Amino acid sequence: MESNEWYFSDAFEKITCEMTPADAFSYIPSVVSALLELKDDTLIWETLYLLIELYSIADTTEIHPVLKEKWSLLNKHILKFKDAYDTPFHELKQQLRLKNPK
Repeated sequence: MESNEWYFSDAFEKITCEMTPADAFSYIPSVVSALLELKDDTLIWETLYLLIELYSIADTTEIHPVLKEKWSLLNKHILKFKDAYDTPFHELKQQLRLKNPK
């Protein structure tokens, strides 16, 4: 069996391809919850890019209330995974124009 190096990208595209901005924004809590459960750098990396894509589709920099509420916990969790913290998490913070939401 041949592995698909674009598996996550393809899977996430199927999830997001027909989302409206409102759909994308309302999906954010599910992704935040998943991120808090994941314990693999690659999975966290890919799921952070899904979260970035959801914010792009939602076309907003408004911090979802669930993300705002769990930001400190999410930051602490992802900090344990250097690659994911240094790249996609940093990109998410840039996209949302924040360091740490209050």
